[in-house]
Amino acid sequence: MLIQERLERCELSVSERAAADFILKEKLNIRDMTTREIAQASFSSPSTLVRIAHKMNFRGWNELKEALLKEEEYLQTHFSDIDANLPFKRTDSIMSVAAKIAALKKESIDDTLSLITHDDLQKAVLLLNRASSISVFAVSNNALICREFQHNMNRIGKRVEVCGLQGEFAYTAWLAEPSSCALIISYSGETPILVKAAKILKEHRIPTVLITNIGENSLLPMADCVLRICTREKLYSKIATFSTDASIEYLLDVLYSCIFRLDYDQYLQMKIQSAQEIEHGRSRSTVDIIREDSRRSDL
Repeated sequence: MLIQERLERCELSVSERAAADFILKEKLNIRDMTTREIAQASFSSPSTLVRIAHKMNFRGWNELKEALLKEEEYLQTHFSDIDANLPFKRTDSIMSVAAKIAALKKESIDDTLSLITHDDLQKAVLLLNRASSISVFAVSNNALICREFQHNMNRIGKRVEVCGLQGEFAYTAWLAEPSSCALIISYSGETPILVKAAKILKEHRIPTVLITNIGENSLLPMADCVLRICTREKLYSKIATFSTDASIEYLLDVLYSCIFRLDYDQYLQMKIQSAQEIEHGRSRSTVDIIREDSRRSDL
């Protein structure tokens, strides 16, 4: 749940609600306002703002203000000309649909990149890289998206298993080796079977990397590291999960690439040699741009 949504739903006194409504209305305008100025404008007091922050589980008003501003900046960045839920209309031509889907995918990737921080990405990469094996927990189409990550990682000798049977998630979590790592992917962060698996992983002290939305959710307390995905789609009212899929695919590609980078020369040599020996049937092509030559083969 977004901070703004939590603020709207939080149980507040009359004076606190007046201050909260002012904050929600003014949004980024509160950036340059002092605590006293906000209190005066909302006919409240500085202590009222502090009480609101504490009810929202923040240490103080400044921390809440900073989080609100960061969230609003994200919501106002990208996606100014396209709706992630309904990116095209019935009246659009087929080429217009093609252009809008391309724009949506690009926006989703740019949006996701803006959410990545160096420290979170580095921590996720190190947790996944040093694990003896990686168990991926995801449902529905998210589980399908993970297959390419599994394929890429397995090709460089990193053991990745995508949990296929949802009824077995809890057992897979319970049986996880101490030296392993878990990767959980959930847009809502509220899927019951994933929450149950995450609790078991936490109890067994299995390091867990979580890929989820920008708000608060039930999975966050169980994760050791969190990477945020593009959060623009409704849960149900949409044509497809175009934006979420692009965001997750991009993040998984980034994770794989960063792990590959850690031992770049060895992994590149491994990829080329294995392909030369196993996939020699694909070595011919009538298209120059994809044809392998002797120089490439000797890398």
